[in-house]
Amino acid sequence: MSAPARQMRIRWGGASDQGLRRAENQDAMYADIGLFVVADGMGGHLGGSVASSLAVKTLAANSPSTPSELVAAVRHANQVVHHRSTAHPDLTGMGTTLCAIAVVQSDDSRVWCLVNVGDSRVYRYQRGELTQLTVDHNFVAEMVRAGDLTPSQAAEHPRRNTLTRAIGVEPEVSIDDWILDLTGNDRFLLCTDGLTNELDELEIARLLDADSHPSEVARALVRQANDRGGRDNSTALVVDVDIEGLEAPTAVPVDAVAETASAEGASKRRGWRRARAR
Repeated sequence: MSAPARQMRIRWGGASDQGLRRAENQDAMYADIGLFVVADGMGGHLGGSVASSLAVKTLAANSPSTPSELVAAVRHANQVVHHRSTAHPDLTGMGTTLCAIAVVQSDDSRVWCLVNVGDSRVYRYQRGELTQLTVDHNFVAEMVRAGDLTPSQAAEHPRRNTLTRAIGVEPEVSIDDWILDLTGNDRFLLCTDGLTNELDELEIARLLDADSHPSEVARALVRQANDRGGRDNSTALVVDVDIEGLEAPTAVPVDAVAETASAEGASKRRGWRRARAR
């Protein structure tokens, strides 16, 4: 006999800052019930902001409801950004990272689907343990995976910010995707490398361990990144997941999703927002 379906409650909050050395913030984020996206633009004074916001808006507008639809939406975002880049000389070469998680339908159950292009990251913090769920697509990460660099060497390498995959740079892009069961007592973090280049995983885990609303945790993460040097834009989107009646992480069927939300500088509204400087 199958377990009864339960209600899942999702709370989220986001924060972003241009940092202490950048002239503008080229990060973007989207947060709405069941879909959470972070992007980090690149491409000169104007291109990075255009690329990240365009990718996030395009993904959200597709309203993906299955894993294949989410991957297709990322592919569409890549085509839209690339077309804009080639059509406007002042935007030539622009691109963006993109990572997202979404509650989608897979066969007869709801699951999380994760997608990633670039080196923004998705983490899961569960029962005191922090796990990076995505794989970085940059020069030094690939060298570390090949055994040619140690993580400590990679952290100081002059090409540590060189991407090997990005949205919009080429007509087609390879997209990583994963499926996760819906479990209770999860806290997810979507973030740009401006955060992870300043904070190690022990610091991130310590801040995620706080028994605070996601918006407060997101602000603390971004504030700490600036305190550590703020060399780049930094964005944190924190998503808490609880399932009715569960005290420990367990995969169960879910029949409804409830929500609460807030975002730094966004008047607690849902949806796409330009991650702006404060």
